[in-house]
Amino acid sequence: MKSAEYSSRKAHSQSVKTSDAMALSIGVLFDALTVSMVTATLWLPFFNIGLGLNAAALSGILVIFRIWDAITDPVIGNMSDNTRSRWGRRRPYIFCGALTTAILSLAFWFIPESLSEASCLLVITLLGLVFLTSSTFWAMPYYSLQMEMTPDYDERTRLNAWVSAVGKTSILIGGAVLWAAGSSVFADTITGEADIVKGVRFITPFLVIPAIIVGITPALFVKERYYDVETKFQAKEPLWMSIMETIKCKPLWILIAISFFQMLGGMIIDGLGFYVNAYKVSGGNISEAAHIEFLKKAVMVVSGLSLIPFWTWLAKVLDKKAVTALLLFCGILGIFLSFFCMRQDMPYLQLVPAAFGSGFASAVWLILPSMKADIADFDELETGKRREGAINGIYSWFMKLALAGSLGISGIIIEYVAGIEPERICQTQEVIDSLFAAYLIIPAVILIVPLYFVWLYPLNRRRMKSIREQLENRRGSV
Repeated sequence: MKSAEYSSRKAHSQSVKTSDAMALSIGVLFDALTVSMVTATLWLPFFNIGLGLNAAALSGILVIFRIWDAITDPVIGNMSDNTRSRWGRRRPYIFCGALTTAILSLAFWFIPESLSEASCLLVITLLGLVFLTSSTFWAMPYYSLQMEMTPDYDERTRLNAWVSAVGKTSILIGGAVLWAAGSSVFADTITGEADIVKGVRFITPFLVIPAIIVGITPALFVKERYYDVETKFQAKEPLWMSIMETIKCKPLWILIAISFFQMLGGMIIDGLGFYVNAYKVSGGNISEAAHIEFLKKAVMVVSGLSLIPFWTWLAKVLDKKAVTALLLFCGILGIFLSFFCMRQDMPYLQLVPAAFGSGFASAVWLILPSMKADIADFDELETGKRREGAINGIYSWFMKLALAGSLGISGIIIEYVAGIEPERICQTQEVIDSLFAAYLIIPAVILIVPLYFVWLYPLNRRRMKSIREQLENRRGSV
């Protein structure tokens, strides 16, 4: 009887309250409304198509941003691990970072057009360094908080099902903003062509308050699991020691490899998709291309949301490794189908491969964060410390590097491989063919790589059960 009662209490302690899961998952929208909007969704459409800035130079700026992240991510992750306050070690940063980042995100869209191209690029670079530092003060503690919500192998996947559901709606937000900004509502009064600069400047001020609300929600309503019983009494760890211990964590590097190449390939597709629709499918009609991209995002959201229960169940029946491999395969299949479905005479046929493309997003939001939390337990067994901030700092930098790399590759393809001229409504057939070939081939090759690293990943269900038992014998069940 006592054993059954203990098991019941233990199972309850492992579960995450629905209210906590909702409060945490809402925070995902903050990233979509701020960092993703600036450095991905609107970056090339606004600055390249809208303002005519060099696409390769814009991609180079993103590389600078990632170099800066290489410094700030581990530093702020370590600061979060070492913080001891009455509100915990994550929540104060999440609250303050949400306020400053949301406000700073608006400044990008109102840089004076009277500046020379060189001056404009310089201003964007300096502003971006401040903006990304602020966003890191939010992101490192937030994703570290996500990692420590539950110690249970399968409960982590269930928690991330909530995060995945909200994460998929964030895809729709980006598509909706791009569609609205490129719509005929903001057409140039003289030429009648869509004015994406005018559209972005009208829409983005309305994103600031919602961004602040969703950004501070985790800080206000989510409690830190380990703080009161363990990490409040944990000795602080110097940055250099934290980095050295994190570097030694082999499963982390395998997960980074899986995530890096998955993110790189998937985001190249996302970055070039608007251009392919604009010049191949829509014949230079920016408004129509933005509409199609929005519909693709909507299909990805609907298909992704409908399959979350299935993927969650399958991860419990099989293993996270197997589900990750299946999700990657679905994404690669979507690229193959795009060869047949992206046609000018049937523009909406591409919604079919878009449904398969939702597999990329499912891997990012559902499975990979759960695997990252498993690595935090492995790391605790090795080091005797809860170091979610340090682990997330290294992991996050590579994800940002993948994002920058995808936009960098996209910029090179746009500027040099295809040779797109933004001032021209219709591109030559040679340009369109080069663009479409790169859109299909480069991501497909990249996305084969993570399948190999999935096979190498060592933390399966059996291994994690053993780790969990050893941790509970050491520190109890918390």
